[in-house]
Amino acid sequence: MSEIDFYFSIGSTYTYLSVTRILDVEKQHQVKFNWKPFSVRAIMKEMNNIPFPKDKMNKVNYMWRDIERRAEGYGFFAKTPVPYPLSEFDLANKLAILGGKPIRENPFKSNVVVGAREKKIINQVLDNEEFSRFMGAPTNDIKDLLLMTSEKAENNDDRYFSFLGGNMVRRFEADFARKFNVPFAMSVNSATSGLSTALGATGIEPESEVITTSMSFSATATSILLFNAIPVFVDVSLQSFCLDPKKIESAITEKTRAILVVHLLGFPANMDPIMKIAEKYNLMVIEDACQAPGTKYKEKLVGTIGHLGVFSFNEPKNIQTGEGGMVITRDPELAKKIRLIRNHGEAVPDETWDNDSLTNIVGMNFRMTELTAALGIAQLTRLDQLNKAREENAAFLTENLKEILDLTVPNFPENAIPHVYPLIYDNKITGVPREKILTALRAEGIPVGSGYLRLMYENQMFLKRIAYGGNHYPWINSNRKYAVGDCPIAENLINNSFIWFYHIHFPNSIDDMEDVVKAFKKVFENMDKLRNTDFEIKKMYKW
Repeated sequence: MSEIDFYFSIGSTYTYLSVTRILDVEKQHQVKFNWKPFSVRAIMKEMNNIPFPKDKMNKVNYMWRDIERRAEGYGFFAKTPVPYPLSEFDLANKLAILGGKPIRENPFKSNVVVGAREKKIINQVLDNEEFSRFMGAPTNDIKDLLLMTSEKAENNDDRYFSFLGGNMVRRFEADFARKFNVPFAMSVNSATSGLSTALGATGIEPESEVITTSMSFSATATSILLFNAIPVFVDVSLQSFCLDPKKIESAITEKTRAILVVHLLGFPANMDPIMKIAEKYNLMVIEDACQAPGTKYKEKLVGTIGHLGVFSFNEPKNIQTGEGGMVITRDPELAKKIRLIRNHGEAVPDETWDNDSLTNIVGMNFRMTELTAALGIAQLTRLDQLNKAREENAAFLTENLKEILDLTVPNFPENAIPHVYPLIYDNKITGVPREKILTALRAEGIPVGSGYLRLMYENQMFLKRIAYGGNHYPWINSNRKYAVGDCPIAENLINNSFIWFYHIHFPNSIDDMEDVVKAFKKVFENMDKLRNTDFEIKKMYKW
């Protein structure tokens, strides 16, 4: 028996006349019809055709007279019905914010991955009953231990070695060093601690300046303040959302000592020109790679290009240990200082230590526990798998959202690992505020946001230049000031354009991303309704 696909409009009055004859045609010709319903209104919309324009009522009147004549030819009576409520035509496409059914009712999955390997290694720590082996000052002279590579330190377990942590801590550091092909990896209790420790290791001076991006998590700026230095915020590139190298040199002064680069959202910053500028002005470069573990810049892993790299393991990072971070370097002197700063600086140096070795070694407790390190060991083995899931989910979104004219999809370069999926929305074209779009998407069950709550320099601490005490320290002797408008590209992204979708991580899959695509298309196909309808705009989901 032959099969014929029968496409019919679910809202067409002509279709009704056709389907009354279909069964007879099937029997007469011994064929089977496969019913394929579709919405003709959707097709007409794609062709910019208005089905029933108000100024073309003659068309409507003729249509109904024609239907009546056709019905008479079939031998039955047809009467013009009351006007169909076209606004309610397709209930599936009615926005959830306006009373329709949401695309997704189940929450997206958390990216916490705990399996057999995590449980096994945690139980080892519990069985050993050793949650930390860090000791403050085991000996008066530990110079050789402080300069030891992470791989060598892993296998050195003498009784005085606890200044560098227990077995799990040293194993995690060694595994991380091998993964990123560097000699030194030093664990810390958070990436914020890591950034501060890295800055301290560079020998940063009080009231000196550190150039950094304007758009990042607040810890990027506050880590600079922790060593009494002054952040200098520079605008971002619209292509990468990272620090724009073209704007760095104009921000350099005689007080500039370092550049703190952030590889934001998985994008790599443009490191070649940044490193050239740093070399020209004798500046240290610290890479904040917290959102980009595994991302490469020109075949080099980010975090390994500058003098120091910092990584994070808190939620919602690519791998997680609850809280925790890692600082990596190729420089043994920097590694030595990091090891001292994170552990109270209490390996009391003797008179043979020079002044440079003592700089900034005031010491803090930034040490990682054995439990945290054990989780890190297990999680690190999953990094490639978890990164692949992010890549696949982001690629699916890009392929399926690129046709929405009012959105610009992200252009992740090759070998970049997406951390968050950022879209750029132009409300000047649509006339619909971004917050309306965000509220409509959230109503459909898609947790989207507009990025960070504010740019770092928009924090009152910077606008009023108050960090320590009431005398504007560390700005007391500085003319450096901050104001709204300093970084227009970053400001426009955060205040007007960014739409961030966070849940591209494992175990969310392509099936979950399909819901995201459906929701975006549904919202943007109903742009007119958003433009002409008032509803409560919920300002939430800021990152």
